[in-house]
Amino acid sequence: RRTQFQDPELIKYMISNYYGLVKECDDWVGKILGTLKDLGLEQNTLVIFTSDHGEMLGSHGMREKNVFYEESVRVPLMLRMPGKIAAGTVADAPVDHLDLFATILDYMGISKRASDGSSLRSIIEGVVPKNEKYAVSEWNYDLAGNNINIPNFCLRTKNWKLMMSRGTKTIDCLFDLENDPHEMNNLIGKNKEKQRYAEQANEMKSLLLNYMTNVNHPYIKEISDKVLAEETPFWNIPFFS
Repeated sequence: RRTQFQDPELIKYMISNYYGLVKECDDWVGKILGTLKDLGLEQNTLVIFTSDHGEMLGSHGMREKNVFYEESVRVPLMLRMPGKIAAGTVADAPVDHLDLFATILDYMGISKRASDGSSLRSIIEGVVPKNEKYAVSEWNYDLAGNNINIPNFCLRTKNWKLMMSRGTKTIDCLFDLENDPHEMNNLIGKNKEKQRYAEQANEMKSLLLNYMTNVNHPYIKEISDKVLAEETPFWNIPFFS
């Protein structure tokens, strides 16, 4: 947290600049879509609009992109393909950029290829996933911009978020996004009532470790060792049963 980002005038200046850039982006997207229509390619072109990160823009007294709060880690993802994707369709399951490769192949009618992601087509068409969908993010720098080798991790389900930190000056976080959408109340870490959320913390840890196993993540051992080494009871979970 940096005090200069609590200055209302500075925040107004930052927001006005940022919104100006967003407006320019919107204008160019409109020109691209217009060109597709003019060339007669609108009906058979899959258009994907997304981003690599968000912007804190003063929230939580922060700016930039390098934290796991929603303003930074959540990004837009819009798909457009007339005749195959109904206009106005909204899917509220968390998804991942890793899913885009399989999704593009699916809509293009190309057979599946090996991928760590899965096609979003069924979700777009209203099919509820058999298992709860989640997204994972990682960041391997500390607050001073130093590469810390083993990344920090974030796992996001529809209603919950887990942040696992490798830094020495930060703590792990669990947020109930349904009841705390602005992420103001960390339910673990130094929370005196953290044992009430032990089961949910265990579930999120298990999802993260299983994800890392499935994608053969290079730091699965380091993260699993951290989980098992924690003294607090809610870390002792059977994630490879």
